[in-house]
Amino acid sequence: MGSIDKTKLSSGKILKAMRSRFGFTQKEVSSVIGISISNLSSLENDKRNLGLELAAKFSILYGLRLEALIFPNGIEKMKGYKGILKKVEKLKAA
Repeated sequence: MGSIDKTKLSSGKILKAMRSRFGFTQKEVSSVIGISISNLSSLENDKRNLGLELAAKFSILYGLRLEALIFPNGIEKMKGYKGILKKVEKLKAA
């Protein structure tokens, strides 16, 4: 019930697992969040990107840190992360 493969996390996998863990239906969650069931299904199946406002609503519903939904694999895995760090170091050294 609601287990997550932590090797390949995604926002959708987390949303689906949390809904299952709480025992909520898609109808219940979509009503609370204010989206259609089809949109919720698209989010849970990673067919639609989770925006900041929806991520905030889901984090409230499930008691999650916002970062867990926005960066499910950690911010360090974000595309361009290392490049940004290098640029910051150059700025600090200047």
